[in-house]
Amino acid sequence: MHQSKLAELLQKLPVRQLQRFGEFLQSPFFNKNKENELLFNYLFSFAPDFNAPELEKAAVAKALELDERALAYRMSELLQLLEQFLLAEHQQANPLNQQLALMEIFDELELPKHFRAALRKAQKLAGQQPFQDAAYLQHLYRISELENRHSVRYERNYREELQRTADALDRAYLAGKLRYSLEMANQSRILDVHYDPGLGEAALKWAGQQPFEDAPVILIYMNALLMLQQPEEGQYFDRLHQLLREHSGLLSPQELKNLYTYLLNYCTRRINQFRDESYYGHFLEINELLLEKGLLLEDGRLAPWRYSNLITVGLRTGRLDWAYRFLHEYKAYLPEEFRENIFHYNLGHYLYRKGQYGKAQVVLNQLDLRDLLLAVAAKNLLAKIYYETGQTELLLSFLEAYRIYIYRQPLAKAELKKQVRNFIDFTRKLAKLAPFEVEKRKELARRLPPATEVLEREWLGKWLGG
Repeated sequence: MHQSKLAELLQKLPVRQLQRFGEFLQSPFFNKNKENELLFNYLFSFAPDFNAPELEKAAVAKALELDERALAYRMSELLQLLEQFLLAEHQQANPLNQQLALMEIFDELELPKHFRAALRKAQKLAGQQPFQDAAYLQHLYRISELENRHSVRYERNYREELQRTADALDRAYLAGKLRYSLEMANQSRILDVHYDPGLGEAALKWAGQQPFEDAPVILIYMNALLMLQQPEEGQYFDRLHQLLREHSGLLSPQELKNLYTYLLNYCTRRINQFRDESYYGHFLEINELLLEKGLLLEDGRLAPWRYSNLITVGLRTGRLDWAYRFLHEYKAYLPEEFRENIFHYNLGHYLYRKGQYGKAQVVLNQLDLRDLLLAVAAKNLLAKIYYETGQTELLLSFLEAYRIYIYRQPLAKAELKKQVRNFIDFTRKLAKLAPFEVEKRKELARRLPPATEVLEREWLGKWLGG
């Protein structure tokens, strides 16, 4: 019985909900057989894990004095009752859906007064919805659709309900279609997979031809999709950013977070692909907003890569005081197993940017470098410190050890190994150049690989004068 659908469902439900199900089973309207209640009471005694040896089928059958066939029948019926209970609770928790169901019932019973009362309640509840997202527009369409269907019985002239329903369907469809088109476009770009957009392009064109000011979620999805499709056009980023600031209260926290993630990914794309460093400022501004709204944390924790990225961008944009505060204030939100290592690496990075090379070197040399990517980042930073402080012999020795280290890393991808090797090679050549060897520096700068093939390319270019 441990592997049954019934046991699997029972394990997912909290004890308080299971107690309510026990009350549900006491109603003869739903439960026609008391044996179902007896089976549940026996199973419930093993909550919340439901994995005791006494729940083996043979043990349950013996305890309830049933043969295996009768037990299988009881289990099937109890599962059906549990499904009915979950549906009833779900409906009870959604008063708007209740009114929509009542509208349909009253229309079928030809009770116009009852229908109008349910309609008014549904409209009031729709107006109280916390978010005006695609699901909200679907609710508005459903209300209009039922009202239009009802009016057919009683009106033979021009019906406003028909126009409202058609308009509501436009908005509901566009919001849903653009949202799926956006997700498909994003997945296609990230994973190199292909989706058939269907009417997605037609919907996008249609959305651009209408103002839809009463449905800002359509404008939000439209500009997000155009931003992904036309990364060279910064206007869509600006418009989406503006729309999210103006209408953030209309979207759920999760939807808002997803859309801001599109903005952040676009910033990264503009920086890496178009070399547009102005987007570092946008990147930091958006993250500050997400921090303020509490949308950067996952289960109360801040991802180490996000923590490091924000400090790096803060340092890069010259906001050293901000980076220092963030470094310390958000340390406690890092996962405990990474906390000290990630904190001290970023502290070393901060000290390096402050020009406190000795302190930075001490901090970085104390790191636990079992994590490959952290080790690479720390070693790159140490190499830069050795070069900038004129420790040439130490740098050359360090680079050789670094070369052997990356060669011996079986989990390092070939692309990363190539990037590290190029960084080591060009840093070694740079270290061996005398200050007066200007032409050799220029030649070395011309030979620098693109950023996708060498780590710290910008730093190398700075010191080579390229």
